[in-house]
Amino acid sequence: MLIEQEVSGDIEELTQLFKHSPEKTERAIQRAISKLSRWAERQVLREMSQRMKVSQKLLKELNRIKVRLNKSYGRKERYMTIWIGINEVGAHRFGKPKQTAKGVRVGTHQFWENSFLMQPVNTSKELIFERRDYWKHRYQRSKRSGRMMWMGLPLEKKTVRIDTEAETSLKKLQPKLVERFTDLLHQELNYAFNIES
Repeated sequence: MLIEQEVSGDIEELTQLFKHSPEKTERAIQRAISKLSRWAERQVLREMSQRMKVSQKLLKELNRIKVRLNKSYGRKERYMTIWIGINEVGAHRFGKPKQTAKGVRVGTHQFWENSFLMQPVNTSKELIFERRDYWKHRYQRSKRSGRMMWMGLPLEKKTVRIDTEAETSLKKLQPKLVERFTDLLHQELNYAFNIES
């Protein structure tokens, strides 16, 4: 009789523990994926800022890195999307540009020789330009009058490519994702079944 009571007590305790297991597991998985997304964003920001020699704060302000959680409705599939905008970024956005005798310096690590600062009519601050080596007028529509005409200046706005840094950062992060997710899921399941009431 005593053994029966002990076993039934254990069974009752196990029944109570696993009674809400699908819901607890679902919440644990969701928390783990959410933590993984924040971790992945930090890792990409850190890696890209080291490669480009700019602050993480600046990269965040450029709104080029977004991590999004997706759930396909109807099925229980979840996936995480890491999006990095790879269009070239204007060089003036990497800090306060300063004109020197030999070119323009932005921040402490970026310098463009033979460049100059100029404020176009349609912008609120100075941009960095450089003279084009090979140039000719283009036949295009004027934004002011709407007519087609030959126009253009022998100038090119300086931009910074970020696609190679983004690709390298993602390749470096990819093998770490599954390992990190496993650790987070283990922690969250432990919390769900042992700590959370």
